[in-house]
Amino acid sequence: MNDITSLQKSFEGFNQATLHIQQAFASLEKKFDSLNRELEEKNEELLRTLSEKEEMKSYLQNILESLTNGVLVTNLEDEIQVLNHASEGFLGKPQGEVIGKHLRVLFRDLPSSEWMDIFLNKSCQKGRGARLTFKDRLLEITGSPIKSGERKTGTVFILRDITRIEKLEGMAKRSEKFTALGEMAANIAHEIRNPLGSIELYASLLMKELKGVREKDRISRIISSVKKMDNKISNLLLFTKNRNLILQRIPLHNFLNELLGFCEPMIDRDKIFVNVAYAEEEPWIEGDVEMLKQAFFNLILNALQSLDAKGGSIGFETSYPPGQDQETDEPFIEIKISDSGSGIPRAMLARIFDPFFTTREEGSGLGLAIVHNIIEMHRGYISVESVEGKGTVVQILLPLVK
Repeated sequence: MNDITSLQKSFEGFNQATLHIQQAFASLEKKFDSLNRELEEKNEELLRTLSEKEEMKSYLQNILESLTNGVLVTNLEDEIQVLNHASEGFLGKPQGEVIGKHLRVLFRDLPSSEWMDIFLNKSCQKGRGARLTFKDRLLEITGSPIKSGERKTGTVFILRDITRIEKLEGMAKRSEKFTALGEMAANIAHEIRNPLGSIELYASLLMKELKGVREKDRISRIISSVKKMDNKISNLLLFTKNRNLILQRIPLHNFLNELLGFCEPMIDRDKIFVNVAYAEEEPWIEGDVEMLKQAFFNLILNALQSLDAKGGSIGFETSYPPGQDQETDEPFIEIKISDSGSGIPRAMLARIFDPFFTTREEGSGLGLAIVHNIIEMHRGYISVESVEGKGTVVQILLPLVK
């Protein structure tokens, strides 16, 4: 009897233990389900975070690649980590070829003294912009250290193409100088012209009184020299005169074709090849036809005079400047007049628009100065690039009209 009672108690204890285990297992299942839900929520949150980070990375990458300024990032070993699309264009190297390599791979064609002080000695940091001429571009470069806390991890360089800005600044300075020179020249021209008129008048009266051939020949030379001086003074007054423009809408290609037709007698087609490459659409400009004819005629004449006896080629090209948004308030058309002539020495390029500067003995030195004034009066810009012995390219920008 005692054994049966003991066995019953054991079964009761076993049942109670089983019940406790079932309750514990149920509680564990609940905790496991709760942990699974929490884990799923954390996974979903992590996936959202990763997706957001990827979207942000893509967004920032798109911004970086859309910048018109170049961005170049290096580590402490001066190895390239980032090179955006604008930098590729400025430096002529694709990202795939230079990422992870030393900076020197970008500047193999440049003397080390010209780039090392900027990029390795970091002379362009602390808000100071350094300038570097590379592949026919003038780049302004600014560098800043990249820091993680107090620790420096690399350097970011901002590259800005200021080639056109430099040209525009040069034109603005030249215009200021022309204004001052013009005022002075106009005063001098009037002061000289009055006595010249008297000299020519008295020389003419004297010639009538003289009978000797030798004396008349001398007086004739005096009159001829006076007329030459008077012609140069007339050109000088034309240069300084602020004439009112007679504006009208002009189809540019038609205007250039008519001008070429006018210059046809001066162009020896057997020796001189004329190349014309116009933009697809007819650009319309607003200007004074006669003044623009004078400006372009002077440029064509200069191009023809630069060719030697063997001939050569002159070219006329119109295009829209790179980066020019045709929806802006002031879109421009670019006109290039080129020749394969003797070119202009580099040392003289900065002075070619100066009044009285000429490379020809018979030149007045006012032709290009007058051209500059006319283009400026039409709210345009003019610049010249030339290589001695290879030729010259004159670039003109004129505002378009709708």
